[in-house]
Amino acid sequence: MRYSIENFLHIGLVIILIVFCGALLYFKSFDFFLGTAKNTSAPILIGNRHLSTPIKIKARGRGFEWTFHYPGRDGKMGTSDDFCSNKDLHLPAETEVVLTLESDDYIYIMSNTELGLKQIAVPDMIHNLKFHTSKIGLFELLTDPLCGWRPLHDDLMGRVIIHSLADFNDWTKQML
Repeated sequence: MRYSIENFLHIGLVIILIVFCGALLYFKSFDFFLGTAKNTSAPILIGNRHLSTPIKIKARGRGFEWTFHYPGRDGKMGTSDDFCSNKDLHLPAETEVVLTLESDDYIYIMSNTELGLKQIAVPDMIHNLKFHTSKIGLFELLTDPLCGWRPLHDDLMGRVIIHSLADFNDWTKQML
């Protein structure tokens, strides 16, 4: 019995669909990438205002350091009540985060292997980095030089500090 090419194509298509559906079921973060994930934890506060999730923060690379800009009491970026943190990215645990990466002078890479972060920041371009803060702790944002020669640069561009929800709310109250 001979099989035609159509039979092989149909079998291949079915195999691809089965693998794709299995991957969709396997990855629990699929809702996050579609933007439909819900945060079931306690509310995150900035001042007296609840912060929506995912948390949106702007990260700007300048002079081999990261500066992180947070929305202020009004919840909008780019207004007079925004606040920033130099070199330290403060986040609550168990929260979805969207970092908007920008650069003023060089090409930077936001990199931390423990948190699974790796994204580029290029001058005059905007890149987004989505991730989930799963554990409380202090994590270093290392310099990942594109020139390939690490001695030219400081090893540490910043830190990610993941707090409990109560500690994060206390930190934001201090910043305001």
